[in-house]
Amino acid sequence: MKQVNFSHPGGFPLEQETLERLQTAYRSELYEAIKRHLSILPDKNYIIAHAQNGKQGWAVIHQDGEGILYPIIGAITNFLKTTRTITNLIYGDGTSQTAYTDYQAEYVSTIGTPSTNDKETINYYDLNTFEAVKSMQAIDQILKSINLKIDNNTADIFAIEGDINQAKSDINYIYDSYLPLNGSKAMQGDLNLGTHQLYLNNLNLGSSSDYLLAVNNQNQVVKNSTLLSSLIDRIETLEKRPATAVPIGMIALWGKPAPFPEGWEEYVPLRGRMPIGLDTNDSTFNTLLNYGGNKQKTLTINEIPPHTHSYDKAISGRGYQTRSDDNPLGSNVSETSGSTGGGLPFSLMNPYRVVHFIEYTGNLSDTQKPTSPTSLTASNIGTTTLTLNWNASTDNVGVTGYLIYKDNGNTLLAELGKDSLTYNVTGLSPNTAYSFQVKAKDAADNISDPASTNATTSPVPTPTVPTLQYAYYGGETMTLQWPNYIDSGAITYELFRSINGGTPMLLQRSTDTFFYDKLSNGVTYSYQIRINHNEYVSGYSNTVTVTGRSS
Repeated sequence: MKQVNFSHPGGFPLEQETLERLQTAYRSELYEAIKRHLSILPDKNYIIAHAQNGKQGWAVIHQDGEGILYPIIGAITNFLKTTRTITNLIYGDGTSQTAYTDYQAEYVSTIGTPSTNDKETINYYDLNTFEAVKSMQAIDQILKSINLKIDNNTADIFAIEGDINQAKSDINYIYDSYLPLNGSKAMQGDLNLGTHQLYLNNLNLGSSSDYLLAVNNQNQVVKNSTLLSSLIDRIETLEKRPATAVPIGMIALWGKPAPFPEGWEEYVPLRGRMPIGLDTNDSTFNTLLNYGGNKQKTLTINEIPPHTHSYDKAISGRGYQTRSDDNPLGSNVSETSGSTGGGLPFSLMNPYRVVHFIEYTGNLSDTQKPTSPTSLTASNIGTTTLTLNWNASTDNVGVTGYLIYKDNGNTLLAELGKDSLTYNVTGLSPNTAYSFQVKAKDAADNISDPASTNATTSPVPTPTVPTLQYAYYGGETMTLQWPNYIDSGAITYELFRSINGGTPMLLQRSTDTFFYDKLSNGVTYSYQIRINHNEYVSGYSNTVTVTGRSS
């Protein structure tokens, strides 16, 4: 660290080099040493002390890669406004140059809009994001509190160790006197459980409020919850099943269309056959399950053609024995039969299938889950969308729909119908890996095992680096411009400027493709521009450097 001697009798020449050494001693040595001591990191902002009782506070705020010490004034709020002011002076050569920079911060009630110009830069910060640097007094109080807790915990540990030693002594006494695990001694006396009862593997003695107990691998008596749950499930299944004496596999004659009684299904091996009796005297029907024989029958209907006969023949044909009913019109009158009935329409019933044989299977409900969908793939992958495709599942009754999941089944995206074998996924993030699952379901809400696939969305293209152009013919005004056809979409242009080789500052963020700037005589200005496309930024453009001149 530099040390300057100001005690010479003849005074001290306050030259530029001396001032530079004084500032270096402060900023590069003393200030940096303090930051190291306080563990100030370059990627965080810190509150050293809040302003109070009329005294200003202090904060370290990192700007442009440098941690700057800001004094703070005002009453404490949740937000901080910082002002960096640049003061120019006219030097001996007549030029205006930056002489010094002031830094000041004050508490404000809300966050405003940052702004910057040639002389002043204003920013706003949320103090909740700042790290608090504890003072030595606060650290000392914390250490005292920790030491007190350590002393109390030490005393508790000593007490616990005493209890453990006593418990060990009691356990050894019980082992030696009452119940050694090897069974070498029997328990003596009564085991009083109050209103409770203890049953080991004996359900006959237990009531409905008792639990089945068992001995585990460590010879400990525990509740056998697994066995109990299994027994309860089996009992509930039997309770739901209707009482029946029909054995599984019994075949019965049905002789009607479906539906069938619960637990019965069509006996497929006898589908299409007719139930007939066994006739040992007929070669066609003297063998059970005969595949070759069939019975041929012919049904003949003799139609009576139209005819004419005398009344006498009609009477004798009817068996009349007397002529008391002779035709009053005379015996020679003829009688005609009329139409034979041929060619008249008659109704025909619509066909339907009769199930002759049914079998008792005992299947009272559908518990079979569908098969897993196959060949799940992702296609048409974009930055935020993609398409899922799969092959259909099968089920013993029928698939009713598909469930679409994301992120290993943690997020349900959609529930689709049974005929949907594709789904368009939207709202994804660019350049991100995802997992997707598809499950089939049936009417009984049985869910299949999932089909899975992984996919990574496409990254957002990096914006093109723009080219910066300018026109300057002397005087105060110069023109900057750049092309506007580089990229499509929501694009903004960020223009940066530095003065006399200083730190580049954001001058403008806009969709404009031009900028007019005022130049001071003898001051050097440097400009760069970049594209911001939905917070994806391009590289910086070429640098345009111009020194202002009076004409």
